[in-house]
Amino acid sequence: MKQIIFIFYLLAQGIGAQDSPYKQFQSYMDVPGGRLFEIDFYQEQLGDRFESSGTLYYIENDRYTFDDSNQRITCNSGTITTINKATKQVIYDSTIPGDVTVFDVLSGNENAIQIGEVLVEKNGFRIPFILKDWDIPGTLWTVPGTGKPRHIILRPTEDSEIRIKINSSEPVKKKDIPHLDIQAFEIIDLRE
Repeated sequence: MKQIIFIFYLLAQGIGAQDSPYKQFQSYMDVPGGRLFEIDFYQEQLGDRFESSGTLYYIENDRYTFDDSNQRITCNSGTITTINKATKQVIYDSTIPGDVTVFDVLSGNENAIQIGEVLVEKNGFRIPFILKDWDIPGTLWTVPGTGKPRHIILRPTEDSEIRIKINSSEPVKKKDIPHLDIQAFEIIDLRE
């Protein structure tokens, strides 16, 4: 009987010492050099659908690049660069201060996110959240023990949804963002 109580004590200590699933996720994302994700992106809004598969280079909370066969979108410290590969255009724009994006979820920006009650499911943790400034609900699914994200859903309105499925993940240092020659592209600068 003492052995069973001791085993329960050890299990309770181990469970109590673990970080919350969201803290595990933050630790997973906070790796020197960032993370590279192969993702499927799906957005539906007012009956229109957009789907894309590509590579997300997540360097840190205000530095990331999404690259697919048609476009490359880079956010770097307040500047958004959109490269349309088909039309050979580059658009520079500025982020809006205080604007909240799906990347606030990835960066673990706790000022922008309110975490709900975490649920344990068959394949991992389901972490509901709300993007505070916009009152947008969402859900993040992670792998237990590692915090690796598997799926993110945002629901900005009743008739719109953004889904990101993470197919694979690795540290960025294993793969650089491919060079894209834009010298012959039209440049449109919308920054003020």
